[in-house]
Amino acid sequence: MTSMAETQGSSPNPQAVLTVLTTEHFTLQGARGSTISESSARAALYVGAVSSGLVALGFFGQGGQRSDAFTVFALVVLPTLYVLGVFTFARLIASSIEDLLYGRAINRIRNYYRDIAGSQGRYLLLGGHDDPLGVLANMGIDRPSRWQLLFTLGTMIAVVNAIVGGSAVALVAGAVGASLLVAVIVGALAAIISIVLHVRWQRHTHDVARAGREVLFPSPDAA
Repeated sequence: MTSMAETQGSSPNPQAVLTVLTTEHFTLQGARGSTISESSARAALYVGAVSSGLVALGFFGQGGQRSDAFTVFALVVLPTLYVLGVFTFARLIASSIEDLLYGRAINRIRNYYRDIAGSQGRYLLLGGHDDPLGVLANMGIDRPSRWQLLFTLGTMIAVVNAIVGGSAVALVAGAVGASLLVAVIVGALAAIISIVLHVRWQRHTHDVARAGREVLFPSPDAA
């Protein structure tokens, strides 16, 4: 498909290109803000659901003695919260990838700003490298560690969700006759496995998303 400039046999108008890119920059900024708002809302919804579930369990077990009714109720609430947490975590990963993509697109446009600014580009503090390192650098993270993904909102939800899932497994172990110590150990192992699976899922998804996007202006420190 030929562009309008090619159809007319002329080169693109620099002012028109700048207008287009400025509009795109504004749109990307708005979209990026939406992903952050959605992520915060989803995380708050999940944490609120966990809090409500724990309050309900507390009221149900006020007698101080565990009953069959309490066990059944807990085994309905906790797995439900865990599934909700998995859904929330999956969406948070998608939102973080979307936000990173918008940041890369903005940096690519900012690189054009630097080109047309010439020697006056020194007034532009943020860089224009359109790779993940460039986006993180514009957030003030110049030397991100390999553990950077552990500091995300998704990882926070993964930890909370793992505790919920581990509690459910421990409760099941206790219900089938295991001692308190055995139930705690089994629940802790289940929680650790859940965290590991969540973290590996997050890293793999980010790696796949990063590999599928071309980088035009890589950071100097990029491998």
